[in-house]
Amino acid sequence: MPTVSWEDRGLVRVVTLANPRKRNALDFESLLELEEACLAAARDRVRCLVLRGAGEQAFSAGFDIGALPRSGGGGERPDEAVERAMEAVEAVPCPTIAFVNGAAYGAGAELAVTCDLRIAARGASLGMPPARLGVVYSAAGLRRFLTLLGPARTRELFFTGRPVKAEEALSLGLVDRVVPAAEEAALALAEEIARNAPLAVQGMKRILRLLESAHERGLTGAEREEVAGLRRRAFESADLVEGRAAFLEKRPPRFTGA
Repeated sequence: MPTVSWEDRGLVRVVTLANPRKRNALDFESLLELEEACLAAARDRVRCLVLRGAGEQAFSAGFDIGALPRSGGGGERPDEAVERAMEAVEAVPCPTIAFVNGAAYGAGAELAVTCDLRIAARGASLGMPPARLGVVYSAAGLRRFLTLLGPARTRELFFTGRPVKAEEALSLGLVDRVVPAAEEAALALAEEIARNAPLAVQGMKRILRLLESAHERGLTGAEREEVAGLRRRAFESADLVEGRAAFLEKRPPRFTGA
């Protein structure tokens, strides 16, 4: 059964992460379905895309913790699948709006940040918990937060792993609006955008992306190798095994740095 669905509401397409039993957690299958939804939006010349989570509890709880490796060096890493999906969201020609209707953690928070705009419901929360799990987050993901929040706020968000409520997220610049009727606000904004000339809107979206990229020098080959080594060491560590076990057992982790 698909875990990503979509429907058209006039010129607006609403894409739903539809796995409420797991708080709309992402896995390899749902990330592939999200890629396909993005390709379909581009093919169908959608004017604006709204991304939401099913139910009222979560936008997305992030990558399914059960898919993380069960032992040091074992299991498939999810970062490549996550990055492909994020790149697909970024490549959608029309503006994208994340309707953050609940918790958005880890890859779920990155998915919201990858969208052009973010509308949060009161009571929503966003957080980046990789440090609490023993994971070094991807350079591409960190870059998205740096671009949006700047260095200091990105450091606090990732170093503490502490989730922030919608109102604090608004003050940080992590979301653009916090409103009681968030779904209606997200759809109204999408409809307002969709009524404008698509070539003008899409052209300005592309130029804004290019202007953002112009400020980023990009990593050298040696720096990319260093990043890969840091991430590999964390993914092969005993701390990752402990972080996963502590999460599933709902207890504080006991990290050793090994």
